[in-house]
Order: sequence, then C-alpha cells, then structure tokens
Amino acid sequence: METNYRTEPAGNHFIVIPSMLRRVLLACLPIFIATSCLWAQDTSPGNSQRCSLRELTALLTPADHAYAESVELTRELEHRGYIVRCVLKSKMEGFFEGQLGAALYRTNRGDFEALFLTKPRTFDSVRVVERAVKGEVFHYSFEGSPHSTGMDGRRTFFARRANRFFVTFDLRLAQDLGEVLNSI
Repeated sequence: METNYRTEPAGNHFIVIPSMLRRVLLACLPIFIATSCLWAQDTSPGNSQRCSLRELTALLTPADHAYAESVELTRELEHRGYIVRCVLKSKMEGFFEGQLGAALYRTNRGDFEALFLTKPRTFDSVRVVERAVKGEVFHYSFEGSPHSTGMDGRRTFFARRANRFFVTFDLRLAQDLGEVLNSI
C-alpha cells in the first residue's frame, strides 16, 4: 500500500503530512473555526445562553414566515444597544390564532420569544391573566384578540406593542423590552 505524502512549510523547515491526515485536518478545520466563533460570542452579563452548535441548525431562515419581522426587530434592538447572539425557530409558532410566526432571541440581556402578527393586526387588546396553580407553577390565559389556549409553567413575563408580543422568564428583560417597544 502506497501512502501519498505532501510537504508543508513550517517555519524554516518542512513537515511531511500523509494525504489521509491532510484530508482529516481539512475536514476538521471548518468545525474548529465554527467552534472558535461560538467561543468568541459576547459574554456580557444577562440571562442568556450561548447559541450551541445544535441550535445553530435551527436558525430562522428566509423561508420562515417571521423572518422579515425578525430582521426588522433585530435591527431595532441592536440600534438600542442589544447584542443579538442568534435568532432561532420558536416553539411558540402558532401560539395565537392567526399568528404570522415566532422567533427565539438570545441576546446579551437575556433570552425571549418574539411572537408576530401580520400588520396591521395588533396584540393591543390581549390581556394576560396569571393564576398560581401549585408552588412555582402558574397558569396564563389570554383574554381578547387574537385568541390563545393559554399556557402553564414557571413565572413568565410579557411585553407587547403593536404586532409584537414578547415572552420571557426575566422581569427586568420584559420591562426593558416594553420600554424599547414603546420608544419605537
């Protein structure tokens, strides 16, 4: 069996790299670069997780209904000092009747879901009703239009403005998003 070798410069001398090793190194290089980019993400305080390699396969794409709205929202947030780490597909897609779409945002100030309606429809008439169920579990129902079946879980905070509805577990983030939304 013949092994192909290639010489590569290494400072003042050359090293010999077998062809198979070279192919492995070339295959691993993109993974190393992607991982380095993740490590280099902003580490500012906030209740946000980093965007994992697995999550990066779930990035919002132009094919998603909420893509255009999320691009616009991302620009507005960045203009107001947020660092948007990634915008991912959301499990809250279809949470409200007639909803355009949803996106999960990971930012330097925390994580939140952004739900969108098609313009000119708004969330203005939606009223959130919180009811303690047991211990740290709460039930949330939503009165008004658009209609939703509600949700159960840990304490959750909301902000809304026009066709955008934010959902987060962080009170300060919800308050800040409410201010950002109202200043738009």
